[in-house]
Amino acid sequence: MLSRKEQKFIKSLKVKKYRMREKCFLIEGAKNVQELLKSDFDIEMILGTEEFFSLNLKSGDYRNEIVTGEMLQQLGTFKTNEDALAVARIKLHDLHTLSFDDHIFILDGVGDPGNVGTIIRTLDWFGFDQLVCSSDCAEFYHPKVINSTMGSFTRVKVVSCELENFFQKNKLPVYAADMDGNPLHSIDQKEPSAIVMGSESHGVSETTRKYMKECISIPRFGAAESLNVGIATGIIAGHLRISR
Repeated sequence: MLSRKEQKFIKSLKVKKYRMREKCFLIEGAKNVQELLKSDFDIEMILGTEEFFSLNLKSGDYRNEIVTGEMLQQLGTFKTNEDALAVARIKLHDLHTLSFDDHIFILDGVGDPGNVGTIIRTLDWFGFDQLVCSSDCAEFYHPKVINSTMGSFTRVKVVSCELENFFQKNKLPVYAADMDGNPLHSIDQKEPSAIVMGSESHGVSETTRKYMKECISIPRFGAAESLNVGIATGIIAGHLRISR
């Protein structure tokens, strides 16, 4: 049975300050917890309903605790959760852990957690396993980011840094998505490059513009004013994979 202290600890992980202090984060829902169980993340505990554990029970160096769906909802961020919630240790990656043998997507000031999570899931679909985020992007371990990835957070390495440091430490050609850019096919698909996606409201930063080779644009055939950054990332990622 969970003590009040343990419940307070779990609830505190909804807040970035406490996630950073405790070096732990929340994972919610059957799909995300199932993917966590297959990953190399260090798991602290898994809370689940009897039904969840009857289908997913695995032994490990972590605590398993049967709880009610009502308790899962009280502890986590889901309005309804009849499956599971887990606590795992945070893994922090830096620029030295990146490899440069494939295109690398970069998020420049994308602050919406749902968009960041969707982008991680989309990159995983197309086989891109690295993502660089500027320091003003939504935090990778934000519950909404993790929830939106649908388990892809376990397969995509996310590095948060000052973008100038990234641009200075590698020699990849930098392309920035922009509505007024050159056609998307101007990218050399065979050679690795850095693809920068800016925020929908402000575009890419001045830092990015200092280092970019050119802007690229997705052709528009209708009358929509713009594309959601997650959808735009998917179109570009698909183009790079299919054309390659």
